Amino acid sequence: MTDFDAKNLPVEATTELTEQKFQQLNLQEIGLQASDFNEVIAARKELADLSHNSVAEYGKNIATKTSTYTDELLNLVQNKDLDATGQKLNQVVQVAQQLNTNSILSKSKSSGFFGGLLSKFKGAKQSFDQHFNSTKEQIDSLVKEIETSQSGLKARVNTLDKMFEGVQDEYKQLGVYIAAGKLKEQDIQQEIATLTTQEQDQATTQKVYDLNHLANNLEKRISDLQILQQSAMQTLPMIRIIQSNNLMLVDKFYAIKNITLPAWKNQISLAISLQEQKNSVQLANSIDDATNDLLKRNADLLHQNSVDTAKANQRSVIDIETLEHVQNTLIKTVNDVIQIQKEGVQKREEATTRIRALQNNLNHLVIESSTSGSNPSS
Repeated sequence: MTDFDAKNLPVEATTELTEQKFQQLNLQEIGLQASDFNEVIAARKELADLSHNSVAEYGKNIATKTSTYTDELLNLVQNKDLDATGQKLNQVVQVAQQLNTNSILSKSKSSGFFGGLLSKFKGAKQSFDQHFNSTKEQIDSLVKEIETSQSGLKARVNTLDKMFEGVQDEYKQLGVYIAAGKLKEQDIQQEIATLTTQEQDQATTQKVYDLNHLANNLEKRISDLQILQQSAMQTLPMIRIIQSNNLMLVDKFYAIKNITLPAWKNQISLAISLQEQKNSVQLANSIDDATNDLLKRNADLLHQNSVDTAKANQRSVIDIETLEHVQNTLIKTVNDVIQIQKEGVQKREEATTRIRALQNNLNHLVIESSTSGSNPSS
């Protein structure tokens, strides 16, 4: 049946024919059902006046929605509140780790031995309590800040639900426009086939060319819409993943707030009592150790001083080794001086001999020069 024949059919017959073509499409692939036929017919009306502009603008509004959802999704992924929440949770851990009983109750520097022992424990509990209260205030402040971030995360879960529904609707609308475009493409191909069976003249040939060009453009536009539909399909699981991450972060925060932090506070409170018990034993042991160490060091010092005094009393004023060294050095000095003097005499004698030879050579040269000047050759 040609396009001309279809135009002359009753409206009911034309609609029935179009519906048959619609049923032959792979509806599941483009996310449609048979009940979506009326929406497809409505979308096809945008191509009623077929032109290059109508093909280029076909489905443009839906493509704009895709870009909008993608930008919103990217903003949610890059939202700084997520990083801020994670950083605050890390700060909670760091602040809690600073509350270290070993560092707080470590030995402090002070003057005097027993003063250092006593000051090590005097007021240690008070210092620990002050540090504990300061740390508790920091943690409570961070928890309040995190609660604000969590409220935002929970609100975004609802926003993501609405976005999910919007992307689903967009996916279906893209399918509607794809189906409508394919039906229109079939109509164009059928019209081209009808024209090619007619007698060919310039007008017919030009129309066939134009229709082929429009068909190619429409096919390209349909392909673009299919790519957008696939992108929308990929966006759906992304939205669910972001929702899941938000919910897991919220749940983790509740676990830290309601389980971890109370456990820390209880254990730290117990640590205070246990540390006080440990301090009492450590103080007694430290005093005993210090007493024994003092006695030992005094005994060792007495022994060392006595031995050094006896050695000093028995030592001669000048050691025999010193006398031997002095005498050997004097002998070596005399010998070295004599040797140097002998070498000096020898060198001076040699110099005198060499100077005489130089004088003789010079005198001989002067005599020869004088002789040559007084007897010139004829």
